[in-house]
Amino acid sequence: MSDTHTPDPRFVENLEWQLGRELRRSRTGTTPQSRFRGLKIAGLMLGSVALGAAAMEATQQLGESWRKELLEARLSVQFELAQQRLQMHQETEAQTREQVDAGLRGEEELWYLELQITQADADVRLRGLELEELQASGREPLDELSSPLVDGRDFVTERLQIQADIARRHVEVLRSEAEREEQRAAVGVAAQQDVQGRDLAVAEAERHLRDLTQQLQIRRAYLDGEISAVEAELKLLEAEAQNRVALLEQTRGYFELELERAHQAIDLGTLSPIVATQMETRLAEWEAQVRLARAELEIVQRELARQAERR
Repeated sequence: MSDTHTPDPRFVENLEWQLGRELRRSRTGTTPQSRFRGLKIAGLMLGSVALGAAAMEATQQLGESWRKELLEARLSVQFELAQQRLQMHQETEAQTREQVDAGLRGEEELWYLELQITQADADVRLRGLELEELQASGREPLDELSSPLVDGRDFVTERLQIQADIARRHVEVLRSEAEREEQRAAVGVAAQQDVQGRDLAVAEAERHLRDLTQQLQIRRAYLDGEISAVEAELKLLEAEAQNRVALLEQTRGYFELELERAHQAIDLGTLSPIVATQMETRLAEWEAQVRLARAELEIVQRELARQAERR
């Protein structure tokens, strides 16, 4: 960042030229009055430099103060809205629980309401942390894994931990739903495709939880000095790419099973061959995404290896 007290180099260069000209004029026989006029001009120029630097500094301070005030107002509103959403979800959950106790609604409906409450509570905590970081640092909250501590406090890890707790609860709810769907499929009430759909949802939620867990580990490694800032960000890309490859491959397996069932239905004459052709096209597109994700992972890992060699 440039020093606000340092004048523009081009302005300084021009000032030096002007001063040199006045000195040359004084050496060639100009009158004392003209020399005095030259000194006045030089003094005005030097004063202009000082005033310009002061004005630039004042303008920057006003701008930073205005940005901080605006950001604090926005975060305060978001914090208040998060509190209102939490209160609304708590009231809805209380009403639904009464209906469940009365046998009017199923127990499983409470799972998602409890998850919404947990999410809303997390939003309140996250917005609160953002406000605290802004007030402590005077700047916008930072979420990079290589972000510095603020007065010895690790706001990045605190926020990641809250998000990981939410993701863990989400996985638990989706697993319960998947188990219930498997039980329904076992007695012929639900289709196998529905079970696979639930399994994919669980896999996606588990991937998100792994992402957050790995981010916490990378953050710790960076703070402990085991890796550099560049390596921390690259390791984040690596973890995301690995999880993306795993999810894409699992989803591709789901499409392959669906395509196999489609071919069986075509053989029985209960499905048009056009449907199978469309599914094959989708499968080919998915395979292309898998190859791309693997290529991205390979690129990141090569760069990580280069960074490790430089240490």
